[in-house]
Amino acid sequence: MIKLVKRLSLGGILGPCLFTIVTIVCSTIRPGYNHISQFISELGATGSPNARLMNFTAFIPSGILIALFGIATISLLPKKAPGIIGSVLIIIFGLGMITAGCFSCDPGCPREGSLANNIHDRISGPAFISAIIGILLLGLSFRKLLPWRSHWVYSVISALLSFGFMIMLIISLETRGATGLWQRLLLLTIFLWLSVVSLKMYKDQKVL
Repeated sequence: MIKLVKRLSLGGILGPCLFTIVTIVCSTIRPGYNHISQFISELGATGSPNARLMNFTAFIPSGILIALFGIATISLLPKKAPGIIGSVLIIIFGLGMITAGCFSCDPGCPREGSLANNIHDRISGPAFISAIIGILLLGLSFRKLLPWRSHWVYSVISALLSFGFMIMLIISLETRGATGLWQRLLLLTIFLWLSVVSLKMYKDQKVL
């Protein structure tokens, strides 16, 4: 059982890697796509040429893998409130990615549009916030765990950086000049944290 759960924890590195690879592939085969100004979701927007590829091989499976990672953290880490709540929030982030893949935004990902667009837009913010708070709470719980103590400062810094990038993303929505850049920095920070923690969780021989 423990071996199975430890394997599930690899979802924290497999999900981000899969999402990143498919994003690069979809953006490469889409002429004129701009990573600096455009949302990643625009690659899976309704009517876009590679929407199915982006949604069904990036958003949905990556979200499932990240949610499984969150479940693994609940099972492998001590049953303390900050750790449990943080893990649940990571699961919510994964579920948010799944939902974003099931409900595509309209072309250009406007603030208002079709029902699917509005669901996609309304779920994205809370999903990012869940990840940020989840990382912060898990980081605080790491502080009290000797094998994880070296990761608590990194986790807090990751949460603060993610929050800063999200603020910049929100500010950029009016002009859309660097929206894609801020979104990618936000995701990079979250994905890097997931990968680092996932790898440590899998490699640790001792289960807490």
